[in-house]
Amino acid sequence: MSYVSLSSTYFEITSVDDANAKDVGNSPCVENTKQEEWKYIDESTKHRELLLKLIEYGRNSSVEVKVVGNVRVIFSEEFCIGEGSDATRVFLGLSKDGYGKAVKRIHRHKFIQLAHHEKKILNEFNAKKSKYVVNYFYLEEDTGTEYVYLMLDLCEESLDCFVKYSTLHDLKKALPDILRQILKGLADLHSGPNPILHRDLKPSNVLRDSKSKFLIADFGISRIMKNESTTYESNTSMGTVHWIAPESYCEDSVNKARYKRRSDVYNAGMVAYFVTTKGKHPFGRERYRLDNMLNGNPVGLDEIEDRTLKDLLSWMLNLKPEDRPYSNEALKHPFLMSDNEKFEMLSKVGNLQQIKTNDPQSSVVEKLNSESVYWKSQMDWDVYDYFRTYEKNGKINKVRYTSSWPECLRFIRNIDQHWNDRQRPLPQPEPFYKIGDYRAYFLRTFPNLPVRVHAAVRSNEELKNKPELKNFFYFNESELHQ
Repeated sequence: MSYVSLSSTYFEITSVDDANAKDVGNSPCVENTKQEEWKYIDESTKHRELLLKLIEYGRNSSVEVKVVGNVRVIFSEEFCIGEGSDATRVFLGLSKDGYGKAVKRIHRHKFIQLAHHEKKILNEFNAKKSKYVVNYFYLEEDTGTEYVYLMLDLCEESLDCFVKYSTLHDLKKALPDILRQILKGLADLHSGPNPILHRDLKPSNVLRDSKSKFLIADFGISRIMKNESTTYESNTSMGTVHWIAPESYCEDSVNKARYKRRSDVYNAGMVAYFVTTKGKHPFGRERYRLDNMLNGNPVGLDEIEDRTLKDLLSWMLNLKPEDRPYSNEALKHPFLMSDNEKFEMLSKVGNLQQIKTNDPQSSVVEKLNSESVYWKSQMDWDVYDYFRTYEKNGKINKVRYTSSWPECLRFIRNIDQHWNDRQRPLPQPEPFYKIGDYRAYFLRTFPNLPVRVHAAVRSNEELKNKPELKNFFYFNESELHQ
């Protein structure tokens, strides 16, 4: 961390804290000859030059530097870093401790209630405890002007900007981490007895900080649900056009817009699609977008080649809220799993009684067998033969497996279970020396098997709730209230 200090340089600044303060037009502060030392602790890359310029401008009496609370800010176009609805603007600021701040300027008379509401949301335990929600600093109201100011920790840029200036290759590589952080933020907001519904999740309301962590921001229309309710109803649709879940849309006052935790998950799915396609919308061209959303027709998913990602987005973008995952469930999808977690899931499912017997009455077996494939043909034959061969009492034994997917899972489970306790004859097959770890080999050979298994098991309430599968599927809605 570099440190920039103008220890020998002092200059005049204006302050609302001074006892002789007076109103100067629309300024939140007044001139004062109070001398202070300025410093800047360098964390921001994107704003570093402007922050240093803000310090430099402080020497120049012709440039009006304001102090709101203990944050120095210049209210000019040069230092405006964001704009919202209703003339809300965000300016770059520098706090007394040397850290950059985002100063959100809000009209007092029209929107003071919204400012107080956002302050209340950001002070809720759900938001304050989360590492994936933008950090609230304070609300400055005593300014003697037409504005109030919401102080937030400074971020580098919105996800919208990040997508705009990144390559498609880099975005696809970054998506798992971005989506994981958004879902973790939603999981925090949705937890506890009084869950918070964001209601306006979109690329411009996700921010990247100086450590490249993505945070959920802008809680102006968020709501807190009380008394263990699961739905918030409104007479009007709130949120951004084409960035709203179907159940949250209403055209008239007869119907009510409904907001659920899974409504936020729907939005997260749209954000994920936006990232992986470098700015496209999952419901197609703007003129058809609303109809596609209300009809449950995510036409853009046809562009997704990654079968695992396509399955996750399809799940999150289901028309009916009850068919979507909660944020905690979505986090357990194979697209967001590590390789070790994927392999462990395959091995655990391969140990289920229904899989052992290839039970035709099991819905999971039925789903797995709906696609006929000779899985052994996807393997190197000498590797497959080596895997199924073991030596016992000087006798060579070979286990036979049929071509069904349940048998493939059983095969994977057996290899994992007995890898270290079964003696195998030498020599090992040549390809196996090159392959190395058997877990990695199976995941490379059957890249779509984890998502295929996950989709089959998650549709079966009995199996997904088995204790041995808890890490991969189990989810109890009551956990949200703990």
